[in-house]
Amino acid sequence: MLKSARDSDLKDRKQRILCFLFAGFFLFFPKESLSLQIAPQPSIARVLVRVDGRPGEKDIRELVGIKEGEPFSLKRISRSIRQLYQTGLFSDIQVLRTEGQNVELTFLLTRKLFVRKIEFEAGYHFSQKKLRESLFSLRPGSHYTEEKLGKAVEELKQALEQEGLFAPQIRSFTEKDPQSTAVDVRFEISAGRTFILKKISFSPGELLIPETELKEKMKSKEERLYVPLRLEQDLTRLKGIYNALGYQRAEVELEEANFNQNAREVYLTLKVIPGEKIEILVKGAEVPLNLITPIWEERIFEEWGLAEGEARIVSYLRKKGFLFSRVKSSIEKAENKIRIVYEVNQGQKYKIQDISFDGLIYFKPDELKRQLGISEKIPFLGAIDGEKLFGLPREIEWLYQDQGFPNARVDLNFVQKEKKFKALYFIAEGPQQKIESISFGGASLFKPEDLLSRIKSYQGGPFSQPGIQRDIGELESFYLNQGVRGTKIEARIDKKGEDLFSVVFDVNEGTKTKIDKVIITGNDVTRRSTILRELKIKEGDDADYDLILETKRGLEKLGIFSEVRIDEILMSEGKENIVISLKEGERNYAGLGVGLETKNEPRTFEVWNNIIRPRATAEFIRSNLFGQASQLSFVTQFSLKEKRGVLSWEQPYFFGVPLQSYLNAWLEREERKSFGYDQRGVSLTGIKSLSKNILLLSTLRWTRTKLYFLEISESEVDRIYFPFSATSLSGSFIRDQRDDTFNPEKGYFLSAVAEWAFPLFKAESNFLKAFFKYQHYVPLFSGINFSITSRLGLGRGRMPIHERFFGGGSNSFRGDEFDELGPKDTYSQKPVGGKALVLFNFELKFPLSSALQNLSGAIFYDVGNIFAKRKDLDLLGLRHALGFGVRYKTPLGPLRFDLAWNLNAPERKGKPLAFITIGNVF
Repeated sequence: MLKSARDSDLKDRKQRILCFLFAGFFLFFPKESLSLQIAPQPSIARVLVRVDGRPGEKDIRELVGIKEGEPFSLKRISRSIRQLYQTGLFSDIQVLRTEGQNVELTFLLTRKLFVRKIEFEAGYHFSQKKLRESLFSLRPGSHYTEEKLGKAVEELKQALEQEGLFAPQIRSFTEKDPQSTAVDVRFEISAGRTFILKKISFSPGELLIPETELKEKMKSKEERLYVPLRLEQDLTRLKGIYNALGYQRAEVELEEANFNQNAREVYLTLKVIPGEKIEILVKGAEVPLNLITPIWEERIFEEWGLAEGEARIVSYLRKKGFLFSRVKSSIEKAENKIRIVYEVNQGQKYKIQDISFDGLIYFKPDELKRQLGISEKIPFLGAIDGEKLFGLPREIEWLYQDQGFPNARVDLNFVQKEKKFKALYFIAEGPQQKIESISFGGASLFKPEDLLSRIKSYQGGPFSQPGIQRDIGELESFYLNQGVRGTKIEARIDKKGEDLFSVVFDVNEGTKTKIDKVIITGNDVTRRSTILRELKIKEGDDADYDLILETKRGLEKLGIFSEVRIDEILMSEGKENIVISLKEGERNYAGLGVGLETKNEPRTFEVWNNIIRPRATAEFIRSNLFGQASQLSFVTQFSLKEKRGVLSWEQPYFFGVPLQSYLNAWLEREERKSFGYDQRGVSLTGIKSLSKNILLLSTLRWTRTKLYFLEISESEVDRIYFPFSATSLSGSFIRDQRDDTFNPEKGYFLSAVAEWAFPLFKAESNFLKAFFKYQHYVPLFSGINFSITSRLGLGRGRMPIHERFFGGGSNSFRGDEFDELGPKDTYSQKPVGGKALVLFNFELKFPLSSALQNLSGAIFYDVGNIFAKRKDLDLLGLRHALGFGVRYKTPLGPLRFDLAWNLNAPERKGKPLAFITIGNVF
């Protein structure tokens, strides 16, 4: 108690002393000092922005966000610096300030630099391509920093050492374009030291293969230049040799490399550890070993390896139709040897012709098949992948779970009827969980009915957790597209009864945000007006996220920028700046192509029996002319059969209308079977995209054509040396739903073209022409694909020979040579073309080898004909051709070799026509 009282008195005395000191401070402190403490807060008198030492542009000044007259605040300056860094435009930001009441701020900004091109100068021959591929830190189009330049030098040194040039001297030079942020980088490379591979030896151990034989397999040789990269390839090659002998876990490595710097020699010691020999046996079925071998290349849990091998074999056999195959595996171990045996009982091979369902209530059979992607195929070719059959139960269960059936169960059974099997799926749907009510908590910016219309869940509808998560994503996207940023949504689910739930979406709404400024940077050549035309957003609009993405896509579609970046920079509560950062691509492109062609399609592989001539193509393209995203190109082709020069002007807008337009002028000479012509012309084409897969084209064309030889009887419009002028207007509709333009496997392509040639500008033309084409690709099963191409052409009026329809050849009717299908001239027996075309191509493509996935075989059937007049069109007059071929998939389409027999040409006595070409039938 005494101690507590003393502490209380001491505390009171301290408080009295502090009060006296505080009073004395106000009584005796100088008044001048007091007035200084309550002086007004400094304000911003001036804001200067300098970028790379020069005054900043208006858009850059807008990024700073600090205005003259605002109170000075270090917090505000820090936020401005953070916002500037967020744009990704600057590598360094400094802010200078003056003292006093009127503060002047100077923002010193350093732009990020981009690598425009990289060049190499070496004192010896070295692949420029390899040097470029060795660089990872610096690439054309990447950001440039001094640190990255240093890393690039080290990467080059490593690449050169891998090629046998040790300790090379590399000097780097940079040159900045004063008109842009581009940097050109140049490396000067001085030759490093080379070493002679004096001796290759193997460390003592169980080599199993004689040392001399191993050395023979290596490309690194003694008394030759030492190249580490070549040695790495040798080690991989030697490992492959041991793998082929059954030593799947063999290790071959460089144990030691001794360098004699004075003599410039190197001595290598290699180490080989064969490991266990692994023998894999598959009994009872033909199964490719490369299906199983990779499992055992590493040290694994043996139980897992056996089970995985069994699963792969069963899966493989099911795809082949052995639905009830069984596999039993075992492992036997001896000294340095492992024997793995898979005993297979593959059973009988079956073809499943149909599948059916039992227990369906919620789904209809056709609807369920469509959902599973197993809609009816072509009947006489159809069959269902056996492996897919066994995976369908899980897929069906997922579908049911998504529709509110969490306890749905599916069992697969097979029903045999004579020699055919039908797959029967027994489905126990179980009870369906449903939504009793949906409500929204915390939502004030939008009405509940507006939010409800954005989701797929509905009152009385199915309840599933994945569906609720998708709804949350839809609602968050809706808020973003309405300009609201920072919204967070969670779902609260309450059980209201047996299989009945209420869903409450708790919405923590963000801030309604509008676009304050749209800032564009990086357009050194491109006009600002060209960019503004693509903007779907403007200052004062809500920050609609979809429109921001659409703006980005539109700018990328111009094809003049190598990079388009759009950043949203929050400036204040409810306001943000949109920063569009552009990087312009290369403006000039030149190309040259050289090849060979035959006068006629090759009939044989014997080159000396085909008339071969050179073919060359040259082109030059200048893009983004006048900063308007326009393009000027010149393309010329020279070959035995044709010569062509085309000058083209392309622009994304036509008198301010968003219409891709082309103005072309051309001169050409082409040789056909019955005639040859010189033509000059001018055309104006407009292209309008209605959607991702639908295009509309319109073309106004004027041409003047002169036949320089004619091997058919002259007619009113077909006269040799007779200049024929044509003015025409055409319209086209194109819909492309193929999965791949060059190598389609599924989908369809539809085009329709109508052309009217009318007498204008003293033109002799007066005809109508229409052409329709439809292609459909249908995947069947196990890599088998069926396709059909149908074409119909109709014309009327004064059609000269070069405007008529022709057929025959590798891309048309394969039962006749190029242009040979249809009516012939009475005297010369040369094709004269026609005013009606009907043609169908049917093709079944199938894999030839599981090891060569790009190789496939094909069986085709072509039927069609050319008719002199529309009234002559007769389906009984169609010609037929049958054949088979081989396809090899390339990035430009399949390389095709076809053999075709014309079923209406008995005079050929069964001799086929051979065609070699690239690309699909078109």
